[in-house]
Amino acid sequence: MAGKWRHRENFRRIADLSSLGLMLPSSIAVGLFLGYLLDKWLGTGPWLLFIFLLLGIASGFLSLLRGLKRLSKDDADDERPAP
Repeated sequence: MAGKWRHRENFRRIADLSSLGLMLPSSIAVGLFLGYLLDKWLGTGPWLLFIFLLLGIASGFLSLLRGLKRLSKDDADDERPAP
């Protein structure tokens, strides 16, 4: 039974790592999309596209760093011996 739980933990870790790989590109895509729509609606040219692109990149990096910090904390908790 313990092996089954360990197997599930491994799949959970793989899912967490794969979601980290999608955080940065999805944040950039959302920023580009919102900037494009606002530029088209307001007629401001590429300015809002660039601003929201930069915001998407910053948001993606922050999300990526938070996720890596959480995963490294989980790894440290797993390596600690049980009392």
